[in-house]
Amino acid sequence: MSPTEKDRPRPPLACYWIQEPDGTRWLVPGCMARMHDADLDACTCARLTEQLEQARKERDQAQRAHDGLRAWTDAIIAAVHAHPDGTKIMKDAAERAARR
Repeated sequence: MSPTEKDRPRPPLACYWIQEPDGTRWLVPGCMARMHDADLDACTCARLTEQLEQARKERDQAQRAHDGLRAWTDAIIAAVHAHPDGTKIMKDAAERAARR
């Protein structure tokens, strides 16, 4: 990676233009509309509010999945502790985890 590339800010998640030191400009398309026609004024990239809404949906979905796994893990731990050999099983599991 050249020093010029390192110094460039991260591109947005939408169409953007790059200007080279010699003044040449080129489009980095983020949507199919601009990919087919770089001079098109109407970019169809998701706006920041749309991206934020999508990110929140994905975060909420991940949180629900995590909560479900947490409940499942808690149920397994409770079942193991209720087992007559529960302490031995938990000790063995801790030793196995430490070896990873």
